[in-house]
Amino acid sequence: MTAQVKREKSDLNCANKSTQYVKNCGKMLKRDFPILILSLFILCGFFAFMQHAFRASVTIEEQALTKNSIKSVEANTVVLPAAEVFFGDELFEKELQSRQLIEPKDSREVKVFTESTNKVKNETLGQRLKKLLKCNDRPLRLEKIQYGSYWLLRNYIRGTISTSTGCADTVTLTTNGDYTFFDSLPFLTERWLAPISFALFAPGYDFEATLNSIQFVRNCLRESKSIRDYVTFHIYFPATDMPEYAPITEKEAISWPYDCDAQPPYVDVDRSTMYKTEHNMTYPINVGRNIARKSANTYFIFASDIELYPTPELPRLFLELVERNRSVYLDNKELRVYTLPVFEVTKDSQVPESKTELVEMLHKHKAIPFHSKICKNCHLVPRHNEWVNSTDANELSLFSQTKREGKFRYWEPFYISDNQEPMFDERVTWEGQSNKRIQGYAMCLMKYDYFVLHPAFLTHTPGIKYFDKNATRLSYVPAMNKLIKTVIQPEYHILYGKKNKKCFT
Repeated sequence: MTAQVKREKSDLNCANKSTQYVKNCGKMLKRDFPILILSLFILCGFFAFMQHAFRASVTIEEQALTKNSIKSVEANTVVLPAAEVFFGDELFEKELQSRQLIEPKDSREVKVFTESTNKVKNETLGQRLKKLLKCNDRPLRLEKIQYGSYWLLRNYIRGTISTSTGCADTVTLTTNGDYTFFDSLPFLTERWLAPISFALFAPGYDFEATLNSIQFVRNCLRESKSIRDYVTFHIYFPATDMPEYAPITEKEAISWPYDCDAQPPYVDVDRSTMYKTEHNMTYPINVGRNIARKSANTYFIFASDIELYPTPELPRLFLELVERNRSVYLDNKELRVYTLPVFEVTKDSQVPESKTELVEMLHKHKAIPFHSKICKNCHLVPRHNEWVNSTDANELSLFSQTKREGKFRYWEPFYISDNQEPMFDERVTWEGQSNKRIQGYAMCLMKYDYFVLHPAFLTHTPGIKYFDKNATRLSYVPAMNKLIKTVIQPEYHILYGKKNKKCFT
């Protein structure tokens, strides 16, 4: 074989090997192509991740620098102290978190800081609150309406200032009674100095005595100007027990004759001679409470008893609290009211003007928690001892919070509200008792929160109350309890929420 033939044969072998190599490479590429694509994708993802991580590290460093700069500014800035310390339920805590407020590690205690308000020059507190509360003004006007089985003269005689009070200008105290309770009205009015909605039960000839009493307190006392300014009177009576005569208009009613030299018509009344007593009528206390509530023209009300005296300037202090603390008017699902502790003082004592004075009286046993001798747990507020020992203050704050459950299942608090809580059940009378507890039962079913205010409080007319086992009203209690258990409570389970073992009447 010549050298040339050997070279040609060698070249042919190489060509065959190259062709085979290409074929083999094609087969390998076809087999491994998906794996190559996946590897490329992973590689790209890795580079993207590294780039993102680098940017994140830069951002964190920038934030750290920003925080350090903020701290350096805050070091030279006067920081406002926390306005309120209070306890909130789980839903309320979520609301606070959404507002970027810090929740301490001990769970339920939350600090709510003062929030700045854009104050317009010459704009009053009431005008600012009206925007926040989104309420509408409603002037008072005389109405004669049928209210169930009663005739109601709503806004029969109006307080001059109360007539045109704006919805957010103040707080209306709503109360009830008959004319024998007028001796408490002058001091209460001077203490409150804001609108009072007063519903009066005046069947038959009690109507005349009621009108005589209204005229006397409006015209014959040192406090008469305040009463004319702030107190609006509503009179109601059963359709079956009408007065013989009633002035047609407010102008005619305030022209009713009076004698300032005579003894006040509401003093030393022989109750056995009253129309209500002679006709064996029970006192429909919850009818009066509801009339007074429904007749108020302010956003916030304070449903109270006429013999309970609040600390001075409470309406102003509460509205200032509202402006400082958005939790009072947040438009959300939480239901809440604002409770005041209640106290009694001995008959020879004066009603305390401040918490400092109250604490001194408590130490001297001149004052005790309300109804301590009758039903101690009915009026004690949560953390009572801490409340008493807390330092007096010039501003109102939210001190503690609870629901009407457990230790407080029989609680009968008096509170400021937005007037949206359930109405008082009008089948429950004063004589049958439980007239406030049945409303508390409904509010328990609705899971209301009760926030206790500090340092404001209520004081009952001087004189310690004791249980009277011979009281005639006790004969009404068994029948009323049966009505509550067999009729009212089952209705409430349908209206306000299913039966809850934590809720009691």
